[in-house]
Amino acid sequence: MDQQGMSPGQREGMASQGGASELSSLERGLLALPLAAGAVFGVLSFLAPGFLGTLAGYPANDHFVYRLAGAATLGYPVALAFIIRQGSWVAARLVVVGVLVFNLASLFACAYEFAKGRTVGMVYLIMVASLLFVAITGWMLYTHQGAAKSEPNIARWVMWLLIIGTAAATIFALLPLLVPGQAAKFFGYRGTDVFVYRQAGAACLGYSLMGILGLMSRNWNEFRWASVAAVVFNGLSFLASAWSLFKGINSNANEPALLPILVGVASLGVTVATLIAIQRDGK
Repeated sequence: MDQQGMSPGQREGMASQGGASELSSLERGLLALPLAAGAVFGVLSFLAPGFLGTLAGYPANDHFVYRLAGAATLGYPVALAFIIRQGSWVAARLVVVGVLVFNLASLFACAYEFAKGRTVGMVYLIMVASLLFVAITGWMLYTHQGAAKSEPNIARWVMWLLIIGTAAATIFALLPLLVPGQAAKFFGYRGTDVFVYRQAGAACLGYSLMGILGLMSRNWNEFRWASVAAVVFNGLSFLASAWSLFKGINSNANEPALLPILVGVASLGVTVATLIAIQRDGK
């Protein structure tokens, strides 16, 4: 196992769990699949929302929502890259659960499109990928179901950060996932690309479950890479919010400001606080 570059807390957490909690070469290889898919979709959605929407056959409106979907998605491949390198199941479990929930919710979004007769190539592609990733993560969770649990060791302020972040992730997951049209109208968006709204909600739902499990375990070795995913998600969300507000101020485009302001303030606060938690190993 490659333990270079790991903090003493990481090595201690791995040693306390024993070799049975290590990821096999097969498991590392399988996790590279959602890593690659998440990276491609996340980068395209964040950096080229218009191109992605047109490619998928959608009107490509509401670029800010596309970028939020990309930001939420990109947190997963970054965390998975660290997990594959480290090879510890204890450190991987929460992110694997997040990937599972993300893809289950994506299947819900796909099923809704099928039911409404609005299927395009992107829906089929995401459906196939989500089925594969649900099978991979479900199998891994079943295989490691007997892994030993870690003792709580995070500071109280980190627990409150988890509570706030989880609550925000839950709100931003359920609204676009369940009522995308109403949410779009409330914030002043067109809401034409409903499937993309639901994908953004699906990605956020994975963070919500990671946060809930983090609160249940309260162990930093288990939550470390989920926190890295949260930093990527919130950091990119802040950049997307700043860009949307900048465009609204410096162009004639009628860019809605309420959602970027709310997301910008919340994501900046969570990013800074989580970076501090990472630097202090959850203490």
